Amino acid sequence: MRHKTDYRPDIDGLRAIAVLAVVLFHLDIEVFSGGFVGVDVFFVISGFLISSIIAAKAEAGRFSFRDFYLGRVRRIIPPLVATVAATFIASAFILTPDDFQRFARSAVAALASVSNIVFYLEAGYWDTASELKPLLHTWSLGVEEQFYLVWPAVIVGTLALAGRARLPAILAGIAVLGFLATLIYGWRDLSGAFYLFPFRVFQFAAGAALGCLVRLEAWPRRNPPGWARDGVLLAGLVSVLASILLFDGETAFPGGAVLLPTLGAVALLLSGSFTNRQAGLGRAMLENPVSVWLGKISYALYLVHWPVVALYRYRTGLDLTPVEQLALAAAMLVAAAGLHYGLERHFYRRAGQAAATFRLTPGAFALRTVAVSLVFALVAGHAWFAGGWAWRIPDLSLTAEQIEAGQRARFSRQDEVCPIEAFYSGNPLCNRPDARRVLFLGNSHEPDAYNFLLGGFGGQPGLEFVRFGTTNPCGRIEIAPDGRLVSGRPACADRLEVLNRDDFLASLDDLVYAVRGPFWSNKRGFVDLLAWLKARNPDLRIIVMGGYFSTDIPCARIVNETGDPRNCAAPEHVTGFEGHPQEEPLYGEVMALADMYIDRVALLCEERRAETCLTRTPEGVPVFYDEHHMSLEFAEMAGRMYAGQNPDLFGPPPTAAPGTVTVPGGGQ
Repeated sequence: MRHKTDYRPDIDGLRAIAVLAVVLFHLDIEVFSGGFVGVDVFFVISGFLISSIIAAKAEAGRFSFRDFYLGRVRRIIPPLVATVAATFIASAFILTPDDFQRFARSAVAALASVSNIVFYLEAGYWDTASELKPLLHTWSLGVEEQFYLVWPAVIVGTLALAGRARLPAILAGIAVLGFLATLIYGWRDLSGAFYLFPFRVFQFAAGAALGCLVRLEAWPRRNPPGWARDGVLLAGLVSVLASILLFDGETAFPGGAVLLPTLGAVALLLSGSFTNRQAGLGRAMLENPVSVWLGKISYALYLVHWPVVALYRYRTGLDLTPVEQLALAAAMLVAAAGLHYGLERHFYRRAGQAAATFRLTPGAFALRTVAVSLVFALVAGHAWFAGGWAWRIPDLSLTAEQIEAGQRARFSRQDEVCPIEAFYSGNPLCNRPDARRVLFLGNSHEPDAYNFLLGGFGGQPGLEFVRFGTTNPCGRIEIAPDGRLVSGRPACADRLEVLNRDDFLASLDDLVYAVRGPFWSNKRGFVDLLAWLKARNPDLRIIVMGGYFSTDIPCARIVNETGDPRNCAAPEHVTGFEGHPQEEPLYGEVMALADMYIDRVALLCEERRAETCLTRTPEGVPVFYDEHHMSLEFAEMAGRMYAGQNPDLFGPPPTAAPGTVTVPGGGQ
């Protein structure tokens, strides 16, 4: 019988499933909307393998912390440094200074093994640009590297204190407690539960518990029947594939849903853990040459795939066509093969592979590797602190500092608006007696709406503006059987608790519905929400904030590349324009519920043509810094223009029937 820690080709097959899920997800192939769970499968595999190796060496008296960490350096760092360096060079030619500055910060974080922390701190603020961060995927490497830092002490210490027989149970206990901690913390901070190592440790521990369990003498010495092993394999495969195919961006993750891919990965490992062989179906699916090869290059493929996609999309500004998806997939495979055979295998030997060819001692190799990493980190750090090397683009209109300050400014007035979750907390902005109460409800465009109306009506006495805080963290908001609004995401709980209160709803005079494309077909959930609100408060006046236009690439980039904000509205850059809202799919349903429509196109564009739309303030501040969220100054300017034509917007409610459209100038 082979030793339990011998090479298992089926684990390479499982790696292939994990990396393909991530790659297909990042190629925007819609059916693989939950492909991000491939990372969860990797975490379970890492826990299984690393814990088995540490435990075996510790029991034999051969485990060395020094050797372990030097081995991890040799395994992880050279391909990572090469990827970061190549992406840095490409980004220096492609990214504008503001984006290159942020990229340089992420490069330093990746080399320092803290990408997950940096991207967590950026989550929420930079969410709209996440798909264009070339090193975003390194967050999972940060989690793994932090795991490697602490886990040897956990295994060695537990073995010393509790012994070999109790180790699997203790690890299983860590997995259960870790999962509960993830659920509890995720209730208040889903991004933290996603990015931070303490809330992913349960996945490593789940794999570790199985890895240490199969080493016990009590573990079966003979294989169970093939049908039983294939049954376990199918259960695991269905769980992982269901996660890949059914999860999407609105799934509360990691919440309870994270158990599906985690336990699925455990089952797939279990099915091959008896005599280190899968049964017939498992061998066919996981141990075939293609799966094993993809598994062997999986680390290299994971490293290179996302920079290829992100930089291509950054340059083109387009959604990927099937031809582009195929071309990018081919480019990824070529780059991954080059990285794997040209560098990874040169420095590191895995079971089943030829010996590494380098001649340095482990310590000397680690020192040189760290020195090279430090050099690249210093170069990237210089680009970070030097404003993204603006000298690369002469006559720059907007510096990186101006763009970042402008993007942050969008949220600078939120402290003037009552947050809904604080409505009953005694906040002086909230629940003021005899105030006309206006609730802002929408997605990431909700701040644009209150910036617009604060600019036009912020000084009007007797107004109380309340912000929901955007529905983005809520996922799907649904109506429960008891008639209350519910969401699967914990970040929404406090807000929905207030919105469900009859006294709060009765106190509302107006609701401002603010999204990009308020009549688009993908806003069906908002239509249902508006109908629910109107049914609970028939006197509620619903104001629809009309859309404007959007661009294929960030407007700030267009300004820097052309020198003129007017080019943001040029036909070659406009990807969406609310020129004829009545032609949109949900126009009739929304306007049947609405009382007012703030038509920003009529306000800001001549003859409702995109190329005539205003694109900057008199002071030169552009309409957007990204593709479609209004800058603070532009939103306030537009609000003042609107208030000049409609000074009585928050006067006595109009007597017109629901569905009447009020346009700038007072016409109906």
